[in-house]
Amino acid sequence: MRRVLKIGLFLLVAGLIGGAIVKMNQTLSVKQEQAAKRQKRPDLSPIQFTKPTNPAQDMIDGKPTLIILFDPDCEHCQYEAEQLQTHHQAFAKASVYLLTTQTPARAQAFSLHYGLDTLAMMHVGTLTREESYRAFGATSVPHIFIYGSDGQLRKEYKGETMIEALLNAL
Repeated sequence: MRRVLKIGLFLLVAGLIGGAIVKMNQTLSVKQEQAAKRQKRPDLSPIQFTKPTNPAQDMIDGKPTLIILFDPDCEHCQYEAEQLQTHHQAFAKASVYLLTTQTPARAQAFSLHYGLDTLAMMHVGTLTREESYRAFGATSVPHIFIYGSDGQLRKEYKGETMIEALLNAL
């Protein structure tokens, strides 16, 4: 009887360890898949922007692209918007896209509040959670992606980021 219990315990532990290894491999695979999604600038044409814009033209013009995933109620996102507005001249040779999963009305109000709608290089838009996940994987806000003129990811920042770091990565 003891021998059966020992074998049963051994099989239980082995099964738990095996299950944990499988789960870790699945998690790693998902993270690698998401990282691969981010390597190339996503197609921004389906996104609804608060002002007319042509994201494809940026690629043709060879401009670097800064994409910021934000939420209008996030104080870190609000700080980033203030800094972008204050230092907008430093971003003159880039295109900056601020994207939210909130409603177009909230995106428009955010754009107006921070004066982003008046700046040619700044574009505020909305996308669905599904579109955001397809393009960038799991993210938090603010989440910043900097793509070079070749459309390849140069740098990724999670959370509030100093404006100097963004400019250095461009």
